[in-house]
Amino acid sequence: DFTKNALIKSNARRFETQFSLLGMLQEMSNFNLDANYIEEEEAIIRNMTLEQHKALANKYLDESKMAYLIVGDATTQYPQFKDMGFDEVMLVDKEGDEVKLQEVKQ
Repeated sequence: DFTKNALIKSNARRFETQFSLLGMLQEMSNFNLDANYIEEEEAIIRNMTLEQHKALANKYLDESKMAYLIVGDATTQYPQFKDMGFDEVMLVDKEGDEVKLQEVKQ
């Protein structure tokens, strides 16, 4: 319920500016959406069960093609991800260059 409410309430922020409203109109035009498509989306979210959500995730998300980006303190976070069994954990600096844990400032 928390996630459903958060998604529905986020619609208010989606259309706060004129630019975002213009984007919504463009989306409606590009995808031939009805004028009430926001309400239709909200109804889908409101009525979706956890089982339906899991089925959709399993159908469309391929974990083998995903990359996870973790931002935080490398000295505490990095070892945890290695221990979780991720096949490849790469530590990078703010420029995206790979570094070793020993090179990270403590």
